[in-house]
Amino acid sequence: MKIKNSNFSLFIALISIGVLLFGIGATTPSCGNVKVQFDTSALAMNFVDNAPPVQINYGLNFPIYLQIQNNGGYAIPAGAANFYLSGIGENLIGVQSKLVNTNTLAEKTSYQLGGSEILQFATQATAAQQLSRNFNLTMKVDECYSYATLTQTDICVGKGSGICTLSGDKISTGKNSAAPVQISNLTEDITGNKLHLFFKVSNLGGGEVYLSDADCDKLQQLDLNEQLKKDRVNIAIRTDPGFTCNIQTAESPYSTVQTLEGSTQIGYNVVCEKILEGTDSHSAPTEIAISYKYRTSLTKSMTILPA
Repeated sequence: MKIKNSNFSLFIALISIGVLLFGIGATTPSCGNVKVQFDTSALAMNFVDNAPPVQINYGLNFPIYLQIQNNGGYAIPAGAANFYLSGIGENLIGVQSKLVNTNTLAEKTSYQLGGSEILQFATQATAAQQLSRNFNLTMKVDECYSYATLTQTDICVGKGSGICTLSGDKISTGKNSAAPVQISNLTEDITGNKLHLFFKVSNLGGGEVYLSDADCDKLQQLDLNEQLKKDRVNIAIRTDPGFTCNIQTAESPYSTVQTLEGSTQIGYNVVCEKILEGTDSHSAPTEIAISYKYRTSLTKSMTILPA
């Protein structure tokens, strides 16, 4: 089954490549003493200094500002990143509970910083009631956003003739765009007249990953149906003609199919197969595009002092 070229081309167009690696998020051993370095950067968030303050007296107003910065290799469209403020209860007034990015957050490249924005959950928040003692409050921000990873490498098709080699891991530093989800351990093997590719999709960013059509609002509400999309990604594979891969459908019940577009689970090995004809070998460019929703969280504590 051949890949749907129009869908794949659109998928690839959404992913910016040519990103140099800035700051290593994880390191995985490879062959010999060489280590493959994965840049797991994506959308970073931090509270702006003194907004909110560490402590404040009752009756005084204060801001709650969140700075977001795209440090990865995928541009986030306007409205594609959601931010939820919780942990406040009825203790503060003048505070918004949800915001989205209003601008496109450009990907980080070798010649420009990634897009950034400051979100204002409150400009004049204040304590709802006066207490006779210090009150400690921990606020939490959950972010949920659309992201994608593009892996580009070369494989060897054939039984080997010196033109290329089947042995070794085809993933080296820089083969993945900067993102929290990465392709690792792409290897090849021949059994009879069948060439097999093996690779794994790994979540190296420390957050939670979901299918790209997961609803962030429902995930925030712990909707059980949306939770079924956890630890799954959408995947599209383009390589030498004749390959099929044991991936799954993009919609429930996620049946296993032999195709090049669908979904797969985090941590599971994907196996692709091609029947070889003849003995000639050649190098073949291979691209694997992954899209998903990603969730991380951030907390900050503050103390409200009696007036």
